[in-house]
Amino acid sequence: MKIGILGGSFDPPHIGHYFVIQQVLELCPEIDKVILVPAYQHQWKPAFASVEDRTSMLQYFINQRVEISDIEIQRKGISYTIDTIKQLKAQRGAEVYWIVGSDIVYEFERWDRKDELIKEARFLVFPRDPYHLPKKLPEGFECIQDKYLITTNISSTTIRQRIKMGKDITYLVPEKVEKYIIAHMLYV
Repeated sequence: MKIGILGGSFDPPHIGHYFVIQQVLELCPEIDKVILVPAYQHQWKPAFASVEDRTSMLQYFINQRVEISDIEIQRKGISYTIDTIKQLKAQRGAEVYWIVGSDIVYEFERWDRKDELIKEARFLVFPRDPYHLPKKLPEGFECIQDKYLITTNISSTTIRQRIKMGKDITYLVPEKVEKYIIAHMLYV
């Protein structure tokens, strides 16, 4: 089995996440399933919604080929990619593809045990506006490419700011996520 893993704060999960998930599954037929891994606590930035709220909003992304793992939530605190990859590989006996946005490629040098990481997983880089890919990707990284690839500059940060300013977020998040945000008065 081959699994794609998309980790992050998902604070909130948005349509850009959805586009990445769907297009990875369409363009990488070797990947059987995408697993969403919400961070309990991000290494470099704070969370604004509780881990319970973020996980609840992610439920709307689940289908036959997309599921959520609470592996980092169970660990509490900051989790490192290498530990998550090793644990998921051991649990699932699967080959791992770690999915990142092109903005993350520039941060890879900061990652813990990066030399070990590229031995444990293949990295799929999804282009994210306006972050252009470097001329040469790090070893173990490959870019998702297609003539009709849908990329966005939507970010959770922008969505939170729009909510805080009372602006509309319709179509930036799935409708059920928007209803959840409103019902739970998140990000106001």
